Amino acid sequence: MWQDVVQILGTVTAGSLLGLAIIFLLAMITEMGLPTYPIIEGLIVFAGFQIVHGTGSTSSLVPFLIVAPAGRLCGSTSTYWFSHSFGDKLVDKFGQRIRITRERLEKTREKIARFALPNLIMARLTPGLGVLASVTYGTTHIRFRYFFIGVLIQLLIWEGIYLALGALGGGLSNLLAPEFRPLFITALVMAVAGIGITIWYFFFHQTRKEQTEETSTLEENNN
Repeated sequence: MWQDVVQILGTVTAGSLLGLAIIFLLAMITEMGLPTYPIIEGLIVFAGFQIVHGTGSTSSLVPFLIVAPAGRLCGSTSTYWFSHSFGDKLVDKFGQRIRITRERLEKTREKIARFALPNLIMARLTPGLGVLASVTYGTTHIRFRYFFIGVLIQLLIWEGIYLALGALGGGLSNLLAPEFRPLFITALVMAVAGIGITIWYFFFHQTRKEQTEETSTLEENNN
């Protein structure tokens, strides 16, 4: 069973046109507020595992390792320019759907005012702040050059971290008997995806709580 799961994961990262198109789409919509990033991160971990064990050639994994961050770069750039063009109207109309409010946007503006590039990198490496950072930088009309460079650096760091995690898992799996390795890597990929989903749920729940408190405060002030 677990060997079948590993084969399926290997097929996804093998670089077929259909697989790459799906990966690109999932990565792109991640940057538009949908919680699909745990899938991408889990697959990158698996790619790191494959490199260590030689189950997938580095050349066959290159298209996947390029397409995954390229999709996120495309999605974040689209979010930036959409926010740049429509600004506060975007937040008023769609903000709550992607868990962004004016109050959260204003707090983020204050934090990034002085050091645009390092603040963007740190914000995007912080779970739950990636989309918010893109919207904020677009809405505040911070230069696209800084935004693009910052996102590119963050994505390289992001991919490197998960590749290293997969490589570490691959090294640890060498301590196991070969028949247990498929179970080990499957568990590792599922753990990474599970942690990502948990973080997203916590962020979503926390944002909903803050929105409820903000609504209650406004109602009390109006009364």
